[in-house]
Amino acid sequence: MFNVVERHQKTVKGILIAITATFVVWGVSGYLDMGGDDGYVAKVGSNKIYTQDIDNAMSQNPGQPQDKMQVLFGLINRQLLINALQDNHMSASTAQLQQAIAAIPMFQTNGKFDVKKYEDYLKQSYSTSAKFEQNVNQQILIEQIIDFFKNSYFTSTTFQNKFIALLSRERNVSQYVVDTQQFYPKINVTESDINAYYKQNIAKYTVPDQVKLQYIQVSLDSLSSSIKVSDAEINQYLQDHPNSGSNEQVDASHILLTVPSGATPEQIAQIKAKAEQILAQVKANPAKFAELAKQYSQDPGSAANGGDLGFFSKGVMAKEFESAAFSLKKDQISGLVETQFGFHIIKVNEIKGNDTASLRQAAELQVQKQKAQQQLQSVIDQLNDLSYNQPDSLAPAAQKTGLVVQTSDWVAKGATQGLFANQKVQQAIFTDDVLNKHHNSEVIDLGNGSSIVVRASEYQAAKQRPISEVSGEISNALKAQQAAQMAASVGQQDLAQLQQGKLKLNFTNPQNVSLLGQSKDIDPMAVRQIFAAPAQFPSYSGAVNANGAYVIYQINSQAVDKTLDQQNQKVVDQLASQYSMMNLNAYVGSLRSQYKVSYKLDRIQGAGDTPQQPAGN
Repeated sequence: MFNVVERHQKTVKGILIAITATFVVWGVSGYLDMGGDDGYVAKVGSNKIYTQDIDNAMSQNPGQPQDKMQVLFGLINRQLLINALQDNHMSASTAQLQQAIAAIPMFQTNGKFDVKKYEDYLKQSYSTSAKFEQNVNQQILIEQIIDFFKNSYFTSTTFQNKFIALLSRERNVSQYVVDTQQFYPKINVTESDINAYYKQNIAKYTVPDQVKLQYIQVSLDSLSSSIKVSDAEINQYLQDHPNSGSNEQVDASHILLTVPSGATPEQIAQIKAKAEQILAQVKANPAKFAELAKQYSQDPGSAANGGDLGFFSKGVMAKEFESAAFSLKKDQISGLVETQFGFHIIKVNEIKGNDTASLRQAAELQVQKQKAQQQLQSVIDQLNDLSYNQPDSLAPAAQKTGLVVQTSDWVAKGATQGLFANQKVQQAIFTDDVLNKHHNSEVIDLGNGSSIVVRASEYQAAKQRPISEVSGEISNALKAQQAAQMAASVGQQDLAQLQQGKLKLNFTNPQNVSLLGQSKDIDPMAVRQIFAAPAQFPSYSGAVNANGAYVIYQINSQAVDKTLDQQNQKVVDQLASQYSMMNLNAYVGSLRSQYKVSYKLDRIQGAGDTPQQPAGN
């Protein structure tokens, strides 16, 4: 939903690269008091960051791929901001603190702040209210700094409107294809050509080192699935967490009327009035909801499907949307629901996960995860000791930990896909100790609560494929290369004659193309050339397509598609946000000159080679 920027990420990044990856997004767990360790891994001014801090931060997003170094960089940047706040004696108000703490879901019962839950949490985490409030205070101030920079980039309405109009342009184009196949009969590839190509591209015909592996992998998921949970434990969890055991999901449809960024109160009132008229139609005939969604909804991701969003859980949609959707019964229709995107009319099609069996299943999974989290480090430590002290086999480690020894197919050096493409795994595999001595590797931290230890069972050194084996491939490659060159030569000559008015061609397949639009048969680079052509129609442009053919495009006309304005407004807003984040990143970089940052990276398990400095330098 509302994913135009994501769908055109490459285009947006071509204009500006957002530098926000080094900032940790802090949820409830981000407020936790981070304890000490035997030694710090980084020092920011006089403040230290420990491995426990990294683990706590990573535990906030257990389902997302994470890298310890990137998390550390985020913690460093956060601490730089905290240092600046403290030195400037900045603090949130008492009212802000109370409001922020009361809004944390884990301290609520039926949507209201529960003092007992708050006190129980402080006891369980061995924290004090003063320390916890200090962390919340820091988080409030950091969010205010980020909000300040988000709002620091300004462009005039005139500029925005012109930029949006530029992005909303459409050009109608037809195509004439100079196909490569027509040139193949004219091409003669000799043995000499094949030999020369083979020598020039010897690396292409070299099979890299390959190895078959035995390995043991341990993860939160694998541990969780093996843990047995009693009925008593499930009952206790449900009693202690009356609202968090639910795995409730709703299948909802909606009709959205979007509100443009910067809309005036009068414009918003007009949009709301139209939404109310549609709501009246829906209420009068609920069976026509899908039909009305196709007719009126301005959500490009769901309108064509009758507004259907499919099943979703809590925490996915905008807060106001979620609150309304989860309060409705099956087949019930909401009133107008206002979010940051506009006005919604919501219909719930189906509800699942709120029956007793689903609640108990969800509670069981949570208990399993809790127990797995408690056991994980102990299992990893045991696996590390056993695989190191008995390096010639993984069997003893598997037997004592209850884990399974698995086998791989051939793994190539430099592999780019799959489990064994992980850079730290590659570094561990292709060493003398693992390849030649057949010892177990060290336990490798893959991030995301997963670790692995490997040993080589078979090894093949890199070898060159003989020319007799690849001559056919080379011949085909040379023919394709020459055919593409011939097609481009003919195509460019035809294009020049067209532009001079000396040639007519039979153009076919007319279609409308927008600057950010996706086309299955027009390459993005060709789209750029199409829009770079003069606005005197017909005009012409040409480009090579993915198959090597040369395509001449006849641009027939140009128009502005006003229906694209809404999504292109979001692109403009995203660019403004990215510029703002660059300013924030520069500010954090300036703080590094005030507060010295030092590292003890050898204390991070599986950290690998010394990384680049975090963004902000």
